[in-house]
This record gives sequence, structure tokens and C-alpha cells, in this order.
Amino acid sequence: MAKVISKFHSWLIIVALLSLNIVEQAASVINATIPGMAKSFPNEALVNIELVTTVVSIFVTIFVLVSGVIVKWIGQKRTAILGLLIASVSSIIPAIINNFTAILISRAILGIGIGLANPLAISLIGVFFYGDQRAKLMGWRSAIAGIGTAAMTFVAGQLLVFSWHAAYWVYLLFIPTLVLFIFVVPDPEKSGALQRQEVEQEKEMAEAAKQGNEVKKNPIGLIILLTLLTFFTLVSMMVFAVKLPTYFVQSHIGTPTDASNVWSAVNLATVVGGFLFGPIYKKLGKYVLPLGLLSAGIIPFVSSLWLVYAVSMIEGIAGSLIIPYIFNRISEVSSAKKAPLFTSIALVGSNLGSFMAPYAGEVLGMGTNAGLAIMNAGIINIILAIASIAVIFMLKKANVAKRI
Repeated sequence: MAKVISKFHSWLIIVALLSLNIVEQAASVINATIPGMAKSFPNEALVNIELVTTVVSIFVTIFVLVSGVIVKWIGQKRTAILGLLIASVSSIIPAIINNFTAILISRAILGIGIGLANPLAISLIGVFFYGDQRAKLMGWRSAIAGIGTAAMTFVAGQLLVFSWHAAYWVYLLFIPTLVLFIFVVPDPEKSGALQRQEVEQEKEMAEAAKQGNEVKKNPIGLIILLTLLTFFTLVSMMVFAVKLPTYFVQSHIGTPTDASNVWSAVNLATVVGGFLFGPIYKKLGKYVLPLGLLSAGIIPFVSSLWLVYAVSMIEGIAGSLIIPYIFNRISEVSSAKKAPLFTSIALVGSNLGSFMAPYAGEVLGMGTNAGLAIMNAGIINIILAIASIAVIFMLKKANVAKRI
């Protein structure tokens, strides 16, 4: 039987789960240390030094899948704690040593820790929260991650005044999240939370069936489609990010600085969109997905600097609707035991999409045409929006026919 959780305890759990999402995106907060490291290690090529950021992403991508296997052995809470412990220790190693190889290895280990904890930041929301509150928190997770990452980047910049080594002490901010997980977050397997999740899911599915939206539990086909959607969404969004500065120069819209400012506006809009996802999802339900995709496809068709600013804000909000919808949908249809694995699979799609974006940009732009690459990325989103609307109506029609 599930233990009764007080309102205060519930809020502490929310803080713990949302702060875990900050850990997920924290690899890049020390990017400003690269010039200082280049001076400290003059015999290392700059591309090798830049690996301190990218090597983390490689190991995160690998270990998000491993996380699902570890969960089966030791449970969700212990896997999250293990990942946080690995991340907390490995992340501060560059602050105390001056050996580049050891630093690079520590960053790879950081990727292992983040990869193990990463899926739990999403699946545990589905364990402890349901319905509208779960959808709201799925939106909040991206917003809080953006705010937290910006705050950590700022703190790292202040520490950089002392030395590039000092900037790595910013990762001590992982410790409060680790403490919260140890002492505040209940063990889903022992507290009865998994059983309650199953009961709540049965209620949600019964209600969905009444409304003509019947979906089987653990639908592998749907998980694959959502993973592919995550991949293509991240490809299109990151093509926009990567190609925007070149597009500004080639099209004489503005300077690379203007492009950077536009991307800052996108990140700000992402935070706003994250907080708006819950209320919008409550009103529109599954139609949030085509709305987000269609909005993300608008950007290629404007050429004025101020219109680009305006539409880029829409782009940021749109991204904050699509990704939370995908992970909320996975939580809705996945059993308690399958949710971490299915979340991990979707996260691999997300990471691969980001990784492939530069190469996709070359293909979509027929080489060096940044404007064409951005336009084609937008068209991909519009095609996905049309396809999602078609699928929604086909499923609705099939469910109506089944009831008849």
C-alpha cells in the first residue's frame, strides 16, 4: 500500500526531481574554461581540449540506455543516487588536478553519471505524479533546467576570475540534489508508489477509452514513433541553432552578434514555454503536438531581423511544447517497470538528433546554403505537424468504428 505523502514532502520531491534536470544539462556550464585550459596545456590541440564538453555527451548517450538495465537490478532511486554520486565526484576532479588526460577521463565519467540519472529525472515524475500535475511538471522540468543551467554558467563565470580550475567547483551544486534524493525521495519499489502509479494509469486509460482515445499499455510501436519524432525535432531545432549565425551573414539580416542575441531569446522563450506547457496541455490535450510542430516550422519564411526575433520566440515556446508532450505521453502509456527503459530510448533519439544536426544541416542546405538548411528544417516540422494531425484523426476514427 502506498504511503501518504504530505504536501510539504511532495514539494520537496518536486524540488529534487526538477533539480535533477539541471544536472542533466550541466556539462556545458564550464565552456568558458576552454581558453584558459588551452594556455595551461599548450601541447594539446584545441579540438582535444574542446572534448571536455563533447565527451560528456557521448557517454551520456551510451549510459542512458544502460540506466534502464541498472534500474532492473537496484531500482530507480538507487540508480539515480548512483548516477548523482558518480557525477558529483567526477565533476570536481578538474578543480584539483592538472593532468589533461585525467581531466578528460573525469569528464567521460561525468557523462556516465549523468547518463545513469538522466532518464530517472523524467520517469520518476510519472511515478509520483499523475494527470494534469504530471503534465505541468513535464513542462517545468525544461524551464527549471534552463534557469538552473544559466545560473550555474553565471557562477562558473564568477569563479573563472580566480582560475579555470576554480570554475569546476560550480559542480558542488550537485550535492544538494544528491542529499535530497538520499533523504527525501521515497523508494518507488518499497513505498508503494509503483503500485499507485499502475492504478492511476488504469484510471487514465479507462477515461481515455471513454473519449475514444484508447491506447494499449507499453505500445512498442508508439514508443518507436515518439523516439523518431524526438530525433527529427532535435535535428530541426539544432540545425536552426547551428546555421543561424551563417544565415544572418549570408542573407545580410544582421551580424553574428545579432544571431547570438536571437538564440538567447529562444532560450528565454523555452523557459516561458516550459511553464506554459501544463495549462496549454490541459486545454488542448494531444493537439499540443501538431501546434508545437507547426509553430516551429514558421521560422524559415521570415527575413526581417525583428520578425526573426518574434518568430524565434515562438520557436522556443514550440520546442517547450513538443518535448514535454513526448515524455508526458511516454509516462502515460508505460508501465512502472518499463517507463525508465522507454524514457531512455527516447533520450537516445534526442541526443542523436543533437549530434547529427551539423551533418543534417549540410544535407538540408545542399552544402553551404544556411538559409536553405533552416528552411528545409522548418519544412520537416510542418510535415511532422501534418502527419501528427493525420494520425490523431485516423486513431479517433478507428476508435469510433471500434465502438460501433
